[in-house]
Amino acid sequence: MKKLIKLVILAVAAYLVWDYFHPPEAVRFEPGVEVFSPPQIYVTPYAEPFEFKQHQLTPVAEMEITGKVLAQEPYYFDRGAKISPVDIVLGWKALSDQEVVDQFEFRQSLRWYAWGPSAGHRLPMRRIEILGQSENLHLVPSTEALAERLKAIRNGEIIYLHGKLVNVKGEDGWVWKTSMSLMDSGDNSSEVFWIEEFDVIKTAPLLAEPA
Repeated sequence: MKKLIKLVILAVAAYLVWDYFHPPEAVRFEPGVEVFSPPQIYVTPYAEPFEFKQHQLTPVAEMEITGKVLAQEPYYFDRGAKISPVDIVLGWKALSDQEVVDQFEFRQSLRWYAWGPSAGHRLPMRRIEILGQSENLHLVPSTEALAERLKAIRNGEIIYLHGKLVNVKGEDGWVWKTSMSLMDSGDNSSEVFWIEEFDVIKTAPLLAEPA
């Protein structure tokens, strides 16, 4: 029995490692801006808190965003993973243009994201422009069906998200505060985003495996 339990644990661990290092194949489009409008945030100062997976979520704003997926990172073991299994970085305006995006390398770790020039390039934009045209989002799917769909997001796709920015408090006293600004950086500069609607606006078909 102990041997069986060890085998199950090893199988689960192996799957998580494979899933972590093998995200869905990226999508590429022809050069050109795909998303012209920035995210829209509407403050909701008197929204009632609600319970979700032994956490209290307090909405502070409504947000809708359309953007190009620049990076994504699953989280399994940190404290936030109990409600937010993935972070994604979205870009709009110049950072939805494939020609511009190809000059960047985006990285995510420990719920942060960073950027730098890709090999052979110099950054084509100033820091303030990058901050104003990209954002790291802590996604909190409102249903298991949404959670499964979000797992299938591919880098490069154009997607739409709508929901609420929330502050989170766990039963153990743990607190996670959302940003409400698209121009901040540092601690608490990402949005904790309760997802109510999700749609893939533009993608490309996966090529069939060769026979």
